[in-house]
Order: sequence, then structure tokens, then C-alpha cells
Amino acid sequence: MTDPITLELHRKDDGTEIEIRVLHPMEPGDTLPKQSGRPRAPWFLQSIVIRLNDKTLVEGQLSAALTKNPRFSFTFSGIKTGDKFTVYCTDNKGRELRSEVVAQFSRA
Repeated sequence: MTDPITLELHRKDDGTEIEIRVLHPMEPGDTLPKQSGRPRAPWFLQSIVIRLNDKTLVEGQLSAALTKNPRFSFTFSGIKTGDKFTVYCTDNKGRELRSEVVAQFSRA
């Protein structure tokens, strides 16, 4: 099974970028399938939390307006090898998604 959240870290001139990809259908609840003609039930991400070594860096509220399988990107300074990012997302059905990545940078 594919992990619902994938995380990648990239060194940038101004810090470390974390790229977050979430596999989620993001159904807004107004789609009318041809087969039934009835709207699909809403199913979307409601929140995202990004933590670094157990300290919350970002807390965000999301809505059904996001596209299917959304991507997020944030850049932080001061990230060192061994630092751990943990990302949590919750959806309107109560499902919590979680993933983590440990920073590993090669010496230049």
C-alpha cells in the first residue's frame, strides 16, 4: 500500500524546504456522478500540522476547495541532520494521516 503522505526535504540557499504530498480524493460534495445523479458525500482534508522535533511549526485549516492529492511546500531555516519532521493531516471523516522524515544532509 502506498503511504498516504510522502515527505521530501531539499536544501535551499535560504533554508530547508519540506515538500508534502497527500494522497486524498478531496471530494467537495457537489460532484454529480452520471450513474446516480446524486451528489457524492464530502470528503476532504480539514487540517495540517507540521512538527519539528515535537515542536509545532505550522497549524493550518483546510477546506474542500483543494485539489485532489494536494501538495504543500514550506521552507524553514536552522534545520540540522537528525532533526525530525512529523506531518499530520485530518479529514472531515475523522481519519488521521501521519508521516515523518529525519533530515540527513551530506557534508559539502
